[in-house]
Amino acid sequence: MKRLIAGALATWLVGSVGGFGPGVATGDPGFPWMPPAPSPVGDAPTAKVVYAVGGARPPDFDWAYYTKRVGEGFFPGAKRELINYPAGAAFSWVPTFLLPGPRDNVTIGASTRQASNNLDRAIHQGTEPAAVVGLSQGAHALDEVQARLANDPTAPPPDQLSFTSFGDPQGANAFGKSVLASFFRPGDHIPVIDLTMAQRPESQYNTNRIFGAYDGLADFPDRMDNLLALLNAGFGAFIGHTPAAFIRPDQVPPQNTRTTVNSRGATETTYMIPVNHLPLTLPLRYLGWSEAKVDQIDAVLQPQIDSAYSFNDNLLTKPISVDPVNGMDPMAHVDPAFRESVLNFFAQLRAVLPPPPD
Repeated sequence: MKRLIAGALATWLVGSVGGFGPGVATGDPGFPWMPPAPSPVGDAPTAKVVYAVGGARPPDFDWAYYTKRVGEGFFPGAKRELINYPAGAAFSWVPTFLLPGPRDNVTIGASTRQASNNLDRAIHQGTEPAAVVGLSQGAHALDEVQARLANDPTAPPPDQLSFTSFGDPQGANAFGKSVLASFFRPGDHIPVIDLTMAQRPESQYNTNRIFGAYDGLADFPDRMDNLLALLNAGFGAFIGHTPAAFIRPDQVPPQNTRTTVNSRGATETTYMIPVNHLPLTLPLRYLGWSEAKVDQIDAVLQPQIDSAYSFNDNLLTKPISVDPVNGMDPMAHVDPAFRESVLNFFAQLRAVLPPPPD
């Protein structure tokens, strides 16, 4: 039953490319005496080209618009080479009357294998220092290719390549585990999506792992009996999953970064990006509820939700999850057409619903 539930979650969530939302007031304060956040690994200024593996592609979605922007804050100015693959696999099961448009009729596993092959080929054909970035479903290919390169005598030197994932639904990071890693171990096969969980390689390449706070895809609650946290994680996956790929490293507070060094001397840095508001109650703000009223609700809910994550147990090392002033505003990072459609949707709801409470 556990695997069935996990498979259903994967089918619905893995590779999600949604993302919207923008002001609880209970955000943790920063610690100004702490050292500045580390620079992005992979020596971003020397990366001349970025190989970008985008996330899932819904029908009639401007996939290239978002894929070209993935990691723009970490590797500014680098040339972009998009790694094409059947990115619409996550939506192959959705009926056309719900989502009209073309789709890729392959499994997520087959899609990932093709993405890995295409990325591997691009890396071996490249002649310039490069960085690989992968968003959501596209991040699956990064672990696979790093595992291939780990013992490949023709692999680029460690100082000529780095890997950065955003919102990886199957990986683990320094703070916790993704939704798939919470249910499956490396090497496990998930039949419902035909995906084999990647073996975590001891890579010679520096790696970034980046996700937004409360993103249920990339950072699943440790304590799954906390239903409030599970619900908030679902909202967080929809609202802040993709926009986290467009943040700069200097926008992440020091206590939200953790760095380790492996046996091959490569560093792995995890960045947790704070959000500006609790995802669960964000729709209330769009429905016209006063900021003060929703802040009061968030002040009650956030401690209960945060208790589901073990990284919050130690108050001295607890990261900032919500920052109303400096936290990520997902609405600021989506394309204008999508932003307008979201605002129009909530405007129509406000017209038919009772007025919000004072």
